[in-house]
Amino acid sequence: MRIGQLAQRVGVSAHVLRAWEKRYGLLRPIRTASGYRLYGAADERRVRAVVALRQSGVPASDAALRVLDDERRGDEPRADGEPRGDGEPTAVGAPTTIISRLLTAATGFDEPGAQAALDQALSLPLEAAVNEVLLPFLREVGEEWAAGRLAVAQEHFASGLVRRRLAARTGTWGSGPGPRVLLSCVPGDTHDIALLAFGLLLARRGWRISYLGQDTPARDIVRTADVIHPDLVVLAVSRPEWLVAVGTDLDELPARHLVGFGGAGVDRERVAAMGAHALPGDIVAAVGAAAELVRAPRRRRP
Repeated sequence: MRIGQLAQRVGVSAHVLRAWEKRYGLLRPIRTASGYRLYGAADERRVRAVVALRQSGVPASDAALRVLDDERRGDEPRADGEPRGDGEPTAVGAPTTIISRLLTAATGFDEPGAQAALDQALSLPLEAAVNEVLLPFLREVGEEWAAGRLAVAQEHFASGLVRRRLAARTGTWGSGPGPRVLLSCVPGDTHDIALLAFGLLLARRGWRISYLGQDTPARDIVRTADVIHPDLVVLAVSRPEWLVAVGTDLDELPARHLVGFGGAGVDRERVAAMGAHALPGDIVAAVGAAAELVRAPRRRRP
């Protein structure tokens, strides 16, 4: 059926149906040879299930996510919005599906839709949420921006959402009983979301986090390390040019402290020449490598 016919059958305007299709992927039309979109019985069932949930007070974004998740695990929604399954809690969506929903929400500046998708992501184990959803989502946003398919405002909207949700979890990360780590971006580098996530993963393992964040001057990184004497200093480098721009300003740091560099911009040869360590590109592997560095005997340069 055409969208107008579907709208009449379910009692929802065509405008709203198009919005649900674009934002949540609720409708999956086929296209005729002449380019018309046609909707089927499965689309109607999904819409009726969402409508039923909306009538019970569930926001549209949450209702759509619930219906799609029920369908994904094989619990076909009834007309009253309840699943036809065994009554178990709704399964969390697949990471690729959550990323798709985040991209749709970011493109449309849909705060409620984005927050609902982030709720799903962060209901996963933190390692999976970070490594399989949040960081891949941000990489995809960056690629879309570089290709001209996303505006700067959309990129800022997307990164701001993720940064706020991760930052909300940092309240107690400075009080862990384990090793102390100093985290900072290198001078000039403002991309700190992966560093935030890295700190949260360490904090879950009991590390005590001291966080300097974006674009910290080299002299301040060195002075802070000299004051707090961390077990490890980790510096984030998102692009190679930031490490080049540092020059020799951080060369004294590895002589006095254990230092690791992480991020896509790390030059392993340059880092090794400084007497520092390059962490793996995978963030979960980098957490394990940080623990190994702290446990290993410190080898000072002659």
